Amino acid sequence: MAKRTAVIDIGSNSVRMIIIEKTSRFAFHLLHEVKSRVRISEDAYQNDGELQEAAINRALLALKDFLQIADSYDVRKTLCVATSAVRDAHNKKHFLSRVNKELGLNIKVISGEKEAYLGGIACANLLPQQDAMTLDIGGGSSECACIENGKVVDSDSLDLGTVCLNGLFFDHEAISG
Repeated sequence: MAKRTAVIDIGSNSVRMIIIEKTSRFAFHLLHEVKSRVRISEDAYQNDGELQEAAINRALLALKDFLQIADSYDVRKTLCVATSAVRDAHNKKHFLSRVNKELGLNIKVISGEKEAYLGGIACANLLPQQDAMTLDIGGGSSECACIENGKVVDSDSLDLGTVCLNGLFFDHEAISG
């Protein structure tokens, strides 16, 4: 049987998982894709950058479901990364520890620069153009990559995302204004 891998991405707004099956040295087939709107960064920006227990619990439930789906596909390897919300959280160790203890899942928290670079590689492999610029606007950050001759030559991450801006500047008491 070909090697099956699950890849989980924990973002500020949602948690996503894909399950792929390797078909050759450089190719794979997408078997399954799922997304859960967890909103792990909910109220974190208003609470000194702390992930809130309700959001952590939603993330744990989604991850538990994802791992059950992965098991049903006989996945041999699971890779899990977390981006801006976990990266910036003051209590990220608490979150990472709970996930590991309760689910046995190790999460790699990646830097904004790594996130931008990986997004650029994904686009470089999918775009018909050899030269391009990408912009990934996320919940907690936005990533840019410059692609020349089909290769990522520069990338950067900005601490500016939709959830972050909403949490810091949207006045919930004055919606009509």
